[in-house]
Amino acid sequence: MISLSFSRAPSSILTLSAIVALCVSSLFFWTPAVSSSHPPSGFAKRFANQTAVDACKSIQFTSKDSTIQYDLASAFSSYFGYYMTSSSNTPACLVKPTTADDLSAVMKVIGQKRINFAISSGGHTGNPGFSSTKGIQITMKGFQGVKLSSDKSYVDVGSGNIWDNVYAVLEGSGRNIVGGRVTGVGVGGFVTGGGGFSWLTNQYGLTVDTVQQFDMVLPDGTQKSVTASSDPDLFWALKGGGNRFGVVYNFRLSTVPQSAQVWGGLKTYTEDQIPAIVNATAEFSKENKDPKAQVIPTYNFVLGAPGISLLAFYDGPSPPAGTFDMFDRAKSFTADWKARSFGDLVRSSPSNATGGHRGAFHTVSFTDYSVDLLNAIVDEVKFYGQQSFTRSGFFISYDVEPFLKYPAKDAAWKHTNSPLPLNIYYVWDNPQDDNYWRKEIVASANRLTEKAKTEGQQLDGLLLYPNYAIDTTPIDRIFDSASLQRLKSIRSKVDPNNVMGLTTSFKF
Repeated sequence: MISLSFSRAPSSILTLSAIVALCVSSLFFWTPAVSSSHPPSGFAKRFANQTAVDACKSIQFTSKDSTIQYDLASAFSSYFGYYMTSSSNTPACLVKPTTADDLSAVMKVIGQKRINFAISSGGHTGNPGFSSTKGIQITMKGFQGVKLSSDKSYVDVGSGNIWDNVYAVLEGSGRNIVGGRVTGVGVGGFVTGGGGFSWLTNQYGLTVDTVQQFDMVLPDGTQKSVTASSDPDLFWALKGGGNRFGVVYNFRLSTVPQSAQVWGGLKTYTEDQIPAIVNATAEFSKENKDPKAQVIPTYNFVLGAPGISLLAFYDGPSPPAGTFDMFDRAKSFTADWKARSFGDLVRSSPSNATGGHRGAFHTVSFTDYSVDLLNAIVDEVKFYGQQSFTRSGFFISYDVEPFLKYPAKDAAWKHTNSPLPLNIYYVWDNPQDDNYWRKEIVASANRLTEKAKTEGQQLDGLLLYPNYAIDTTPIDRIFDSASLQRLKSIRSKVDPNNVMGLTTSFKF
């Protein structure tokens, strides 16, 4: 069944009181919380694009089960929410397919009518237009099934889920999947948009390295199940190649063993502890050899001061002695490291606390994190923290992700050389400051890139993680030349009429 809604609603902004002290809130991997309550900005009275509205009506008529709602006062906030107001749009209508047949009908109308559209499983991207549109908005909330196979070797996951839902279903089964690390992260774009870093990446690679099958609707409306044997080219392209090839509504993911409890959670630190955490982060990055151990230190500026949020994870109920001792040399402001279920650990991060504002992500890929490089990151945090006072800034965040060399299979987004991503996240409120912050987040990334090069890091061939990269990133910084040519060839075969060109993503 397709549910269509034409509506408007006032925009919503989270208040300062929603911010947890020194929270970590930048690990959203392109696909934000499906359950977000923040509607798109601009839901004021407006005249919808009549051509798009007519296309919405055509979608309804293609299925006897379709319904259409003309109530312009209620529907969007209940069906859909964007994490960042700066990456939202007011669509002519919102379409909620619930079956593959429905989704096929939608894509056929879009292709015939040539209407701009957007797809979202969550809406968490910082890039304007990547999951929003003034045309037809497709929400994948109708695809939220999670089904573990009888032998527990794989799980089918609807693309409209958030990872929290998946972990909840798997809890107690003794199995897990390689998925999102913090609460509220959507499934769809997390996988196809970039590949998916996880707490289990050191052991099993990215989420795309565990995909067995993509169930999708091609741009012409054809339904297809894609595996490595049935269509190796398209299977490869869907692993981090973006939304240029159709709409995936289900992922079949290999499962991995999971103990009943893992260990970890969140600690926060005040400004005076930054030097100790910098040294500890560099030591952990260099000395840790245990693939079950991970940390994500976030160097941030919030509530008028710099500080640190530190997420730790161990894939077991208790880490071996000494694993995280280097971080105990600093005095924490808050502490919540303990044995807990995997789902509870994911929920321990207040990652939705900065929603409802304007914002942007960007990234750098490194080979390691030295003390000097980490201090350069701290300098960036402090500088832009000061700028935030006069530029409506709300939150400055640099997430450090010191993985080990991790397993990787051939994929559209090449990661066989184990790039270590840095996720930069700026949050502000005034639309007049958009250009400033978007320009400066790129400038900051460029400075840190040059800093790493002066240390001798060989960054050639280290591609930028698409789920973090800002929309102005040159395409050759995301895909190497061989991958890019292959992607173009596959796209031309799968979508000769360029239907997917009616939506927004990195262009190739």
